[in-house]
Amino acid sequence: MADIANPIKTRMTWEEFLAAGEEWQRWELVDGEAEFMSPAGTRHGKVISRLDSRLDAYCATHREWIAFGADTTFTIAPGTWRCPDAALVRAERFPGRTIPEGPAEFPPAVAFEVLWPGDTARRVARKRRQYQESGAIQVWIDSDKRAAEVAYPDRASRYFDGQSTLTIDGVDGFMLEMKSLFEV
Repeated sequence: MADIANPIKTRMTWEEFLAAGEEWQRWELVDGEAEFMSPAGTRHGKVISRLDSRLDAYCATHREWIAFGADTTFTIAPGTWRCPDAALVRAERFPGRTIPEGPAEFPPAVAFEVLWPGDTARRVARKRRQYQESGAIQVWIDSDKRAAEVAYPDRASRYFDGQSTLTIDGVDGFMLEMKSLFEV
């Protein structure tokens, strides 16, 4: 019999994961169970749109990287699939630059997350811990504060305000003018 305080976590197949919700819903697989997310607002969506365009432009001139948009599923740990708001992956992860269907069987090199008012401290802390344990660099963008944090799995975080240029150690030549994310 399962311990009520520590329920048995089950693993889902990709097909079961896709069928877990409705088309209009967003969800991730966390510790073997579907975790539904609230819809995001317009500011959140605009910041992600601008971020996606900046990542695509970067990858066009830095072919060693491939950018992925929101809802791309990455394996963070056994039983955990996360869908960051945007991501960078080294192109060498896809021999011949062939990208298969289904979830990536690995975490992104860089996971970008845009905070929004519906994020709970507990959910963000759990996601941060999982990204850190997977070895991913995390970029947390706070549109309310017009700031960002780059959290590394093996060293101190770096902080950027809305007037600075965000750079990421290990992602050569990547520069993101912070104010460009928040302009209308």
